[in-house]
Amino acid sequence: MVDLTDSTGTIKGIDGTLLKIIAVMAMTSDHVALLFFADVAAVYFPARIIGRIAAPIMCCMLAEGYRRTSSLKKYFLRLFAFALLSQIPYSLAFRGTIFDYTDYNVLFTLTLALAALALFDRIKNGALKIILPLPVIALSYFCDWGVTAPLYAIAFFSAGDDRYKRTAFSIGIAIVYVAVALFTRTAEATIISTGLFLAPIPLFFYNGTRGRKTKAGKWFFYCYYPAHLALLYVITLLV
Repeated sequence: MVDLTDSTGTIKGIDGTLLKIIAVMAMTSDHVALLFFADVAAVYFPARIIGRIAAPIMCCMLAEGYRRTSSLKKYFLRLFAFALLSQIPYSLAFRGTIFDYTDYNVLFTLTLALAALALFDRIKNGALKIILPLPVIALSYFCDWGVTAPLYAIAFFSAGDDRYKRTAFSIGIAIVYVAVALFTRTAEATIISTGLFLAPIPLFFYNGTRGRKTKAGKWFFYCYYPAHLALLYVITLLV
């Protein structure tokens, strides 16, 4: 067993704030490579592979947020509001249209993942606990990281504070994802998806603490997503 406490009993490792920063950096790396370096393999593949760690970390933080929120309704509405706000810059940046009705951004996915997680947690009947979240998970198919993200969120919630379970679930989902990709996606997409095997590393060292909590920090992570998409789109118009 790995002991992540120091001699004073302070928990070492990666706190929630640092984990979110890692996710933001990985996501930005992925988006920059996709938009500007598609023809430069030496940059494109490493950057996009690193980018795969963003979604599992986001789902872990979603599960943590669900466990700690004082108002599920406000949490849900906040995610949904920023999902709506992000859709136009997401569509412009990645689809070249002002609003793509067939492909929705990852904040919609996380909103649906939160709903599926709430159903999974609050329904006590064993069969219904599994069955009722399925339509919500299926609906996420039309979103970025659809289906996979809700499964990550439920798995991480089920793991609780057990870093070994969290890591095992992360590896397990990565194995299934890459295996499915081998038969359903291009060779390029399959290679990029192997980056999911990097995610268990920071997730293992997550120490279960929030890190520094400020209002500015809280809103930064919500605002960053639509803001960086809008900025990247503007840059595509200039280069």
